[in-house]
Amino acid sequence: MFCNQCGGRIADGSVFCNLCGAKQGVVAPAQGAQPGMPSGGAPMSQPYNPSAPVQAAASPPMPQNFKCNSCGGPMKPSAGLALVVCEYCGAVTTMGAGGAAEVFQKHFMLNNKLTNETAMESGGKWLNKGIFRRKVAERSELGAVTLRYVPYWVVPTSVVADFQGTKNAGAGGGAGMMMHGDGKQKAAGAALFALTMAAAAAGGQNRNVQVNQPQVVRVRDRIQLQRNIPVVAVRGYAQYQPEDGFTFELSNKMNFDKRQTGGVDVQSGDISEAEAKAQAAALAHKFAEREAKKRVDNLESIQVYPTTYDGELLHAPVWFMEYAHKGKQMFILIDGGSGQVMNGERPAFALW
Repeated sequence: MFCNQCGGRIADGSVFCNLCGAKQGVVAPAQGAQPGMPSGGAPMSQPYNPSAPVQAAASPPMPQNFKCNSCGGPMKPSAGLALVVCEYCGAVTTMGAGGAAEVFQKHFMLNNKLTNETAMESGGKWLNKGIFRRKVAERSELGAVTLRYVPYWVVPTSVVADFQGTKNAGAGGGAGMMMHGDGKQKAAGAALFALTMAAAAAGGQNRNVQVNQPQVVRVRDRIQLQRNIPVVAVRGYAQYQPEDGFTFELSNKMNFDKRQTGGVDVQSGDISEAEAKAQAAALAHKFAEREAKKRVDNLESIQVYPTTYDGELLHAPVWFMEYAHKGKQMFILIDGGSGQVMNGERPAFALW
């Protein structure tokens, strides 16, 4: 027989369970009842086992079809979608727990301002940018060029970060700016580094010239940032995630109107706002670390405290360009609203 409290096997006719001590009520099993089953046929509870594998909970069933809450048009969502775009009016329906659906109100878009030719021109200028790249665009083979309206969660995020490190005040000055700054900061850092190295070289040739010896200064500071971080809302679209620091020109946004897309493919999404907030917090760590490395040459430690707020959904026109350079396949991602490169790959050196 089995204990009516813990379900463990005990000797037939036992008054108390020798495992848990619970008092037993002797009940004759019904005819045809299986061992371990009460007379009603329901399985008895099993003792708790902390090492037992956790059973994954089944996801709520996705409704096979329903009507758009905005225009009443039929919708047939695919499994796993969190954002479903109505093919008739373009309204986005968010899929909640248990298949609950509601129209997402904070839904905006940017107009595409690029043609196929101007998009390729923007990509070509980006490829050739840099003193170590010569005619990369002219020596590359262009592949597919695709325009899509891609959904992005724009998550307002505030970041506070405390960091400490060391900064070289002598010959190594400017190294942090040169490595981690933006275009102007890299140029300033490179100039400072070159000047200090030139002074050091002159000092080596002329012993009468005084040269400042490298000095290490300890830095302890705080960073405070405010960012509208875009997170691509389509799983598997890693190449569509903007590079660190890119932001859309939200001053040009307008309420989503499918008629303004010109028939371009409008993507649905499978990443919820909660998941986008978690990704934005992770990206905030990278932003803070990059900013800290501009201020020191050796970052020793950093503590980042991001706070995310409710965001909005933005369908942005994105040009995805594939090309090959010396047999290597690469890509460029261009914002159709501003013409800026959002992400991409290009050779570090291409002088011949």
